Amino acid sequence: MQEEATMQVILLLLLPLVLPAVILIVRRATPAMKACLANLKFVLAGNKPPDMLVTDCAAAYGLLVRGRRTAGVGGGGSFSNRLSSMSPSAVLSGRRYHNITSAPYGQLWRALRHNLASGVLHPTHLHGGYAAARRHALRGLVADLRDQQLANGVVLAAESIRGAVFGLVSAMCFGGDGAADAAVVRAMADVQTELVLSLPAARAFVSVPFPALSRLIYRERWNRLAAIRRRQEELYLPLIDGCRSRRREPGEALTYVRTLLDLRVPLEELEADGKHNAAGGKRRLEDGELVGLCSEFLGSATESLAAALQWIMANLIKRPDVQEAVRREVDAAVDADAEEVGEEALAKLDHLNAVILEAFRLHPTTMWVFRQVMEEDQVVHDGQRVPTGTKIVFSLEALGRDKTVWSDDPGEFKPERFRACGGGESTTAKKKLMSMAAGDETMKMMPFGAGRRMCPAISMSLLHIGYFMANLVREFEWGEAAEGEHAVELRSDVSVLLFNFMERPLRARLVPRRRPVVVADRRPRGKSL
Repeated sequence: MQEEATMQVILLLLLPLVLPAVILIVRRATPAMKACLANLKFVLAGNKPPDMLVTDCAAAYGLLVRGRRTAGVGGGGSFSNRLSSMSPSAVLSGRRYHNITSAPYGQLWRALRHNLASGVLHPTHLHGGYAAARRHALRGLVADLRDQQLANGVVLAAESIRGAVFGLVSAMCFGGDGAADAAVVRAMADVQTELVLSLPAARAFVSVPFPALSRLIYRERWNRLAAIRRRQEELYLPLIDGCRSRRREPGEALTYVRTLLDLRVPLEELEADGKHNAAGGKRRLEDGELVGLCSEFLGSATESLAAALQWIMANLIKRPDVQEAVRREVDAAVDADAEEVGEEALAKLDHLNAVILEAFRLHPTTMWVFRQVMEEDQVVHDGQRVPTGTKIVFSLEALGRDKTVWSDDPGEFKPERFRACGGGESTTAKKKLMSMAAGDETMKMMPFGAGRRMCPAISMSLLHIGYFMANLVREFEWGEAAEGEHAVELRSDVSVLLFNFMERPLRARLVPRRRPVVVADRRPRGKSL
């Protein structure tokens, strides 16, 4: 901290010498550079860049759907560009490597997203190919929770859930039951935790006109980010090379890495205006891109699923009547001696589905959706075109609690709001969520975003959340751990960017309801977030 303060003082002393150079640069700057310099001007003046915070559903619908459709003659643009990303791959590579989150809207983004949606997220693979990995993760989780309950009474539910989900997601990414032995999976999970916790520090390197100067001022932050990426490369690249060196066996589940190795993306070139345009032809992804895309897949899927499950189980602990209603529904849908609540049973669980949707409404796993108005966009708000360059932030939690839409106690957990959604089948729930995001004239919530950049993993999230939730309720009665530091509190951790984590990691007292199943390989718990 002292080193950073010293560097900031030196920068202020050098500022009179820097300003003439800045003036010369502005004359030849690209539009993107000019936007960065404009932001710097606002910051130096003690002001924030001109942003728009959207907290009501009517404004969100008008901006994301109606405004874009009706502007001008036939509308224009896509309104699908996000703000400068804090993706470590983009930051550390100087915006050379992108993942799906950070890529500007264009051919590269479409190729990466289509590969994900048509590959591991396709129903053929999602439902059948990863059933064994889901069962393996569930068995390890149940055994781990039983051991903790017998030894301590209070279980570290947050760490156990996250460890199980990471094991499942890593199997989808690299293959097997979790890519390698338990130690490697544990190491990958720990590095992922460090990466998530480092995201606030990455803000110093986003949307800055002079990246080299920023790296010098915040050298310790930069070195920590670089060390995390080197550790990811050490862990991921041997697994990637293993997939590269062998053929996929008949009947073997498709992995995300396999789809990336087979993918060819459009060649692009940087034009004078700072935009990436197609240069013709295709290319393979570089190792740095592969590491970044695997990191994005592991991080996004793990943190969002684990966070959603914690919020759901915490609300069920606070509402024992709702928990018991879900349990009765689960018990009625499966035989008493069934090994698990399988996918075929999930389609019958209407009340469970309603609980999931209500949890998404109150506790979206991502807190914000970001957009930036580009020159080709025609976005209208209150009858006026939104100026190019405007940064718009949508608060997903505020949208889900909008009193004009949810007039009946919007801050209360009431799953009965969604009992009329027509069943617990994941496709039905997905259609319900998409309809509430932009399917009609009244947007009600958008926990997975809206528009072209809506999260493509809705089906995966609903399937995995429903699967783990149904089985956890069937295996245990979940109760309040204790007063004090172990008590369940439904508050968000505002110190962590992007994901909506509980401020206090979930702890619980469990009462087993079924005889234990012997599990040979138990996945160790990772670091707590």
